[in-house]
Amino acid sequence: MNPRFLLLMDLDGTMWDHKNVSDLEPPFKRVSETRVIDSRGVVVNLFTETVKILIWARSSGAIISSLSWNIPEKALAVLEAFGIRDLFHYNMIENHPNKDVMISKLLETLRSNGVSIPLCRIVYIDDRTIHLDNIYRSIGRIVFLQAWRDFTNHREAIERIEGMLGKCREDKKL
Repeated sequence: MNPRFLLLMDLDGTMWDHKNVSDLEPPFKRVSETRVIDSRGVVVNLFTETVKILIWARSSGAIISSLSWNIPEKALAVLEAFGIRDLFHYNMIENHPNKDVMISKLLETLRSNGVSIPLCRIVYIDDRTIHLDNIYRSIGRIVFLQAWRDFTNHREAIERIEGMLGKCREDKKL
């Protein structure tokens, strides 16, 4: 299986407005289509624009993984509460900041399943740039979009991704 591309999606600040769901206290309760609260009443609002990106990516043949520095059980519980956990094929959620290590683990898993993806077909979306230097140094120059800066809605993001994928030369596979 060779997917069209790999989409890596940050969670805090990108999928939802809360900046650190590891600080929250389960259980989580969905109170509306786009709102979850924790046991203390702390609100987490889902960004529907990034959900639309995930839905488009799945329908376009992408492999999708979360990529998040969080306590896994808490972040997964929030994804579950929003009813969007199944949009992800993989969840790379670990309680450390080394997203390059998480990506390496995911790529190794994919390789062991016979999937090889060129760097120019690995798309990473995050609201912050703090992990990029380590990712570029360890993994290589993957495609990066900064949420809410490089795009403000799903249409802009899709247009940017399609444009970058269109320029991809597949000679640099991992």
